[in-house]
Amino acid sequence: MMRRQSSVAGRKIFHVALLLVVCLMFCATKDATAQRKNPTGGKRGLTPGRAYGALIVTTGQAGSVVFINNIRHGVTNEQGTVAIKRVWAGAFAARVRAVGFADWHGKVVIKPQATAVLKIAPTPTTDDALLHFQQGEALRDKAKHADAIKEFKAALTLRPTFTEARLALARSAISTQDFQESERQLELAEKNYGRPLAEAHTVYGNLRRQQGLLDEAIGEYRKALRIAAGNAFEAHIGLAIALNESGKTDEAVKEYRLGILQDMESEPVLYYQLGEILERAERNKEAIEAYSKYLQLDPEGEFAGAAESIIEQLKKP
Repeated sequence: MMRRQSSVAGRKIFHVALLLVVCLMFCATKDATAQRKNPTGGKRGLTPGRAYGALIVTTGQAGSVVFINNIRHGVTNEQGTVAIKRVWAGAFAARVRAVGFADWHGKVVIKPQATAVLKIAPTPTTDDALLHFQQGEALRDKAKHADAIKEFKAALTLRPTFTEARLALARSAISTQDFQESERQLELAEKNYGRPLAEAHTVYGNLRRQQGLLDEAIGEYRKALRIAAGNAFEAHIGLAIALNESGKTDEAVKEYRLGILQDMESEPVLYYQLGEILERAERNKEAIEAYSKYLQLDPEGEFAGAAESIIEQLKKP
């Protein structure tokens, strides 16, 4: 019975993974600010050698999306504030996006066992192309992909060289199963950009996976990683999933671990997925470690009960 429950949870979790990879490097399917029992971070142990701090961002605007190193980490509440409770210590590029306002770009410095505060006064924008793009992103966040596509196309009518809008349109086109449109937008995105674009090849990888072309998907993810010099969280996770689906367990595990590190462990569900792969490979000690890390990061998460039960089963002689 336990194994059956694990299998069901596994199917659900890989569905979550698919949404994560298709919808996101710049727009996460799961908010990294989910409540956890270690709210201030700052402790070592989840990742050896890493120290953690926290970040509070205030914009005065509800729904402002906070990105750290181009990975979404949180969204402001109705009061325009978000507390990101676990961020690795260090200096990172940051970006804040709110519909109707120009993107804010800057740097955040996170100190171990300390909380940094970032106060931003967003600047309203009259850039119609950007406004349509932002509306499209907000709709894509809600999985309203057909409506999002209309907004992205409106943005591109106003600004044909808007690379971000083309990539976002390509992602939503995958979700609506319009693979031909997705491919067309990716080709135009790279043509407009003028040189190879890591994100475009990551989305190509997502597209090929959806088409069932795993070898081609793997090739696209590897190309994205070469362009990005290995620094591409979404490409690592997409490659891991494609490798796992191809039966290449050892390589998949390696890519999952690299992706998790680059994501700063902001998506606990990835540890659960890694645990499932290791469990099926009968690498029980490693599987227990992965499930345990999932529980450390998100002890009240959707799969916490399943993770606890699996760990108990795996520990039995």
